[in-house]
Amino acid sequence: MRLVLKSTGGFTGPAGAQTRTADTAALSAGEGAHLRQLVHDSDFFALPASLQSPAPQSWDFLYTLTAQADDGQRHTVSYHLDAAPPALRELTAALDARAPD
Repeated sequence: MRLVLKSTGGFTGPAGAQTRTADTAALSAGEGAHLRQLVHDSDFFALPASLQSPAPQSWDFLYTLTAQADDGQRHTVSYHLDAAPPALRELTAALDARAPD
């Protein structure tokens, strides 16, 4: 599974955009399994394409996460953290902890 997390916003706006990529096949077995479990727990492929905060502020981060499963299934969700379900927030934190591309 390939995961690509893009974040924009915050006080730096577009200038602070960052991308983090993880390919679970290239990670340690434990880390890959953990990310796959978080994708499963968040029911990522069933989430709507957009989960927006009802009153976003200009400094809020906007995340866009694309997941491509090994079978080719692909899904992208754009979201604010406060509008994301807990499992998606946990997945975001795990990916955000990785070094930017």
